[in-house]
Amino acid sequence: MSLWQDVITTALVGTERRTLTLTPATNPLGQLLSQLNPTDPEATLLSAAGAISLYHRAGQRAITDNQPLPQPCPPEDKPPCSPRAAHYLKLMLQKERAKLLPEWLTTAATAGYRVPDYCLPELLEVGRTSPQLRPEILPILGQRGRWLATHNPDWNYVGDEDIEQTWTRGSLDARKLLLHHLRREHPASARERLVAVWQQEPSDGRIALLETFQIGLNREDEAFLDTALDDRRQEVRRQAANLLAQLPESALCQRMQQRIQSAITFRRRRNRLLLDFILPDYNEQEITRDGIDSKQPPQLLGNKAWMILQIVAATPLSLWSELQEESPAEWIQAAKRSEWDRSLVEGWAVAAMGQQNPEWAEVLLPFYSTFKGYLIPQNQLISGLIDVLYPEQRDSFFLNLFQSRKVAFDSKHPAFTLLTHYHSPWSTELTGTVLEGVRRYLATTDNPYDWSLSTALKEFAYFMSPDIVPELSTRLTNIVPERSALASYWTEVMDEVLAILNLRYEMNGMQKFQV
Repeated sequence: MSLWQDVITTALVGTERRTLTLTPATNPLGQLLSQLNPTDPEATLLSAAGAISLYHRAGQRAITDNQPLPQPCPPEDKPPCSPRAAHYLKLMLQKERAKLLPEWLTTAATAGYRVPDYCLPELLEVGRTSPQLRPEILPILGQRGRWLATHNPDWNYVGDEDIEQTWTRGSLDARKLLLHHLRREHPASARERLVAVWQQEPSDGRIALLETFQIGLNREDEAFLDTALDDRRQEVRRQAANLLAQLPESALCQRMQQRIQSAITFRRRRNRLLLDFILPDYNEQEITRDGIDSKQPPQLLGNKAWMILQIVAATPLSLWSELQEESPAEWIQAAKRSEWDRSLVEGWAVAAMGQQNPEWAEVLLPFYSTFKGYLIPQNQLISGLIDVLYPEQRDSFFLNLFQSRKVAFDSKHPAFTLLTHYHSPWSTELTGTVLEGVRRYLATTDNPYDWSLSTALKEFAYFMSPDIVPELSTRLTNIVPERSALASYWTEVMDEVLAILNLRYEMNGMQKFQV
């Protein structure tokens, strides 16, 4: 019987019925066990068990891996960001100020720096869970980040720097990111790659890869997208139709234009334009191919209104001035006088966003409350229309809202809801105007319990101009009057706004990212 088996047997039977017999001291283990006190059998048993167990574990050979060692990481070709910038990144990766992460990534990439090595695992994991951040993450991974991603299947969205390797052997996510990049730099090259593999690509791959055509969409893409209208997968057909609807000169848009021309009727009363629609019997196969759903209208929307909405959304906006010499604002008023106002206004809004038409977008934005989100979710539609405006046009639009209503700024102000959808950088002037409006509100209101305003202000800080930071001390002086019923609460809110702006100001200083 082995010594270890003897220990187990004695433990099972009990020291009163069996005595543990230790081996002579012929080896180091025996020498150690010989020093145990035989007059205390329980202690002897426990001590022997511990010593034998430790002895066996210490004598085991280490597990060896016969796999060859991986190739070492190539040398870095970009400098790391500064320790201070890395500290901010670490905070964001730990979910503190996480909303600033996209801005941090863009700033670092623009400055030509990479992420410090110790942040790579967490950042790669962010890319796994947040696909929308992957295009911003890739440029700052450096060689070590790409090398690290090859050793974890969860990070396979990071492709090889060799374009051919990524396209032929990369995961679907990696190939999609590659097309995303190529669509920005060489749209034709990206299209040719997808055309070459389109028939062999599984349906999920066709859907994912076709999404990249939203970037750099141009008239040369039409022929390929038109073939996708005949795809066996409904999602592919709908996606292709949505893309073609953003090309006013495409054959699909021209077919939509003809449908409007054949259906719309006009008359005038007291010099006011009145309109109506008489929809003909469309060929079911033809309209379905063009992405029109004629069978399943959304709740509270009739079949005819649903058809009009979809056709208008895919019709070139230039048609309306050709039909009648009316401005976009006059067309909207005409729609308001008809029974199809919801379909027309939302259809025009979808068309303005897709066709990137700033003239129509500016006129439609004040009617945001009528958007029901039948084709595009309401929040996305409002944000999309704001993004369509030129940067200076956005500022003018919002500043005009403030000038037209020279009142204190609170959640009931006409600019408030639209500002909550303005997710692009604000100008210094707009930032100052909003802060001044808040100061006026707090100085004059008898009811400071505007929780919507206080919550929104913390969100606004992520888009306000950080260039205002040097003069914030004067702008924020006495912004919260001492007589305010919630002085301490509003002071905390403004301190939070100031903290976010200060951090963004430091981030946007390129020297802060230097080594």
